[in-house]
Amino acid sequence: MSVSADVVATAALSRDSLIFLDPGDLKVVYVNAAAEKQLGDAKSVLRKGTEVKQLLAYLAKNGEFTDGDAVSAVRTALAAISSGEYSELPAFRLGKTPFLWHCDVGPSGTFALVLRDAGRAQELAKALAEHKTFIQHLIDVLPTPVYLKNHEGVLTRCNEAFAELFGLNAQDAIGKRMGDFAPKSLAKTITEFETPLRKTEGQVRDEVSFTIDDHECTVLFAASTLKGPSGAIAGTIGSLIDVTSLKKAQAEVAEASERLTGLLESAPIGVGISRRDSGVFTFFNSTFSKMLGIEDEKEPSDAILLSKRYREKSLKDMDLLGELQDVEIRLRRPDMADARWLKTSIEPLSFKGEESVLWWTSDVTKQKHAARELQNKANNDELTGLANRARFMQKLDQCESVLRGTNTPAAIFILDLDGFKKLNDTQGHAAGDWVLVETGKRLKRAARRAEEVARLGGDEFTMLFLNKGGEKEMITVAEAIIAEMSHPFVWEGHDCGISASIGLAAFDGGNCDMSEQLRRADKAMYEAKAAGKAQYCLYTPDLEPDLHNDD
Repeated sequence: MSVSADVVATAALSRDSLIFLDPGDLKVVYVNAAAEKQLGDAKSVLRKGTEVKQLLAYLAKNGEFTDGDAVSAVRTALAAISSGEYSELPAFRLGKTPFLWHCDVGPSGTFALVLRDAGRAQELAKALAEHKTFIQHLIDVLPTPVYLKNHEGVLTRCNEAFAELFGLNAQDAIGKRMGDFAPKSLAKTITEFETPLRKTEGQVRDEVSFTIDDHECTVLFAASTLKGPSGAIAGTIGSLIDVTSLKKAQAEVAEASERLTGLLESAPIGVGISRRDSGVFTFFNSTFSKMLGIEDEKEPSDAILLSKRYREKSLKDMDLLGELQDVEIRLRRPDMADARWLKTSIEPLSFKGEESVLWWTSDVTKQKHAARELQNKANNDELTGLANRARFMQKLDQCESVLRGTNTPAAIFILDLDGFKKLNDTQGHAAGDWVLVETGKRLKRAARRAEEVARLGGDEFTMLFLNKGGEKEMITVAEAIIAEMSHPFVWEGHDCGISASIGLAAFDGGNCDMSEQLRRADKAMYEAKAAGKAQYCLYTPDLEPDLHNDD
């Protein structure tokens, strides 16, 4: 999880020890300076990428929990942190320092652990009780560096956060002018801003840069007129918020974005980045552009790939899983000759300060076509294009399961070519192959109401009919097929002398063994051949008296 500007800013402005966690895997994302200072001995478990379990294990081993049971305390803390909701965590002592801490929702979707020195909290409470005015209390407890100046520009009050900017204690700064301890350039700039505020009521805000101890610093400066009890101008109240780390982080984020953009542009797969809210692509490389055909579009959006409903579901799944991988999308735009198949993965991304979605996309159209071709070869007869034996047998198994218990009439036909072997021997296999292809075409015409037409192998074909009638209707179909096959097969000007013999079994599809019915149709086909060929035969038990004789 990348460190957002909100996280850096929150960490910089807080005097509490802050540890930010990635809600997905509960790993450390960012630790502020206060935490690094107060938990100095625990640096090994405060590094970015460290699991919160390691921090808890360290506290269990090296700390002392208030209730005395470290294991139970750690379990309670882990359960509370994992929930992502506000919860006070078991207090502990690390060395001589007692800590109070709680977990809460942090900025930019993080979880935050907030630790406070319990001893320091008690000191502040005592100081607040002793101070006489609310303004004094307020200045001391504010995490923002705050100061008060009188009409002559002398500091009459400041908090520790302000004094720490210049390496001082608050008492060392009070009673002095800023020029006595602050860089001259900063003191001069602030004096120029504040001078008008001591004459006329008003306020000023600006960003100020200066050098201190050879380090470039940037602060957000704000000041306003301070009035006394009488209502007269008594001086100024101001604040200086150190945003050096924030500026550096912003620069690093910008540099990282540039590097990321450069890498993604040269990526061999399609890469796009779209806004989470609108879906408009704010970046895409040339591969992505060509893949989607968006080279000439001004503001292309992810609507090209996803419908509104499917987009909402995809983003929801992405949030739930952390990413969404290998989603196949069929893309067919008006200017595309053929549809394309894209394999896409999406994941959340912060890009240029916006919640975005990162798209990884590859064109798998060729693989899709190849897979489809393999599937066709596995299920279809390569020569005729009809279903092959494997597909037909699978169809029979499916029908046997689906039709069981129904009253659906069914029939299986088996057709064998008469004179085919002689044709191969006399005119060659080219003529035989043509006859097989032509037979397939004729069967599709004559048996167009069939559930499946298949070539079992050689010159043997089969047809399956479901709910197209009983014996009477199937005999009509058989006669039509015989008529279709009686037309001459003419190959290179010569009649091939081909006819067909058909065997058929008509039965109740809801109470049958499909394999047995196929065998019966085959038996009837051989009876048709024995009876003189070029005719059909309907299976009856009389064809197999030995099988149906009860004696």
